[in-house]
Amino acid sequence: MFEITSLAGGAVIGAGITWILERWVALFLKQLAVEHSSEFAQTTSANNSNIFARLGIYAAMSIGTAVLCVWRQWSPELLNDLILVSALVGIAWIDRKTLLIEGRMVALALLLRLLWLSYFAPHQILNSLTGLLAGAGILYLIGFLYETFRHRQGLGEGDAAVLGLIGMWVGWQGLGSVLLISALSGILIGGISLLRQRQSNQNIPELLQTQIPFAPFLCIGGLLVYFLQESGFLGIGFGF
Repeated sequence: MFEITSLAGGAVIGAGITWILERWVALFLKQLAVEHSSEFAQTTSANNSNIFARLGIYAAMSIGTAVLCVWRQWSPELLNDLILVSALVGIAWIDRKTLLIEGRMVALALLLRLLWLSYFAPHQILNSLTGLLAGAGILYLIGFLYETFRHRQGLGEGDAAVLGLIGMWVGWQGLGSVLLISALSGILIGGISLLRQRQSNQNIPELLQTQIPFAPFLCIGGLLVYFLQESGFLGIGFGF
């Protein structure tokens, strides 16, 4: 009976979080439409109207949150999980549509993580801050070196902020695994997406110039590594 109640409650919470994220995404797109060209607004509005994608996100968040509620048994760790999941889903959602990182979402998640640590696990603050600085520093350095030698931007500064955010949860110990999973998933999923979008007269060098958002792959890697740590499969969990 308790598990059924947890599943139902988790599904409702997941749907509510998704509704909030959808409103945030819509507001972000509206602000961009005002600040930039109408061409950008029309493109993003068309993407935003995909009903099947929206239903998929609602279903995934509802099911995922329901499973988390049963697994965590409504413990404080559930709140910690929901902060991370909500932030990464929202960041990936916006980056997928705009190739931009919503800095306010990153900042809010960092603040909530610090508040959670201060109350429930103060002994882990130093390790989490180390993960934040290491994660942001690694991608910033990679992007700097790429731009230096290739004379064009390869990674946005927002991607470094996202990896730093993930480092707050996985620690510096999990960053290597996050980058590996992100790179592999980016090559596989991003490559397939580019090939599907390829125009009939477009050659491979031109195709490789197409920009693809990297933050969604960082979010995938971050969530996988974090939950593998928490379940004990990676053996790097913080042990709250």
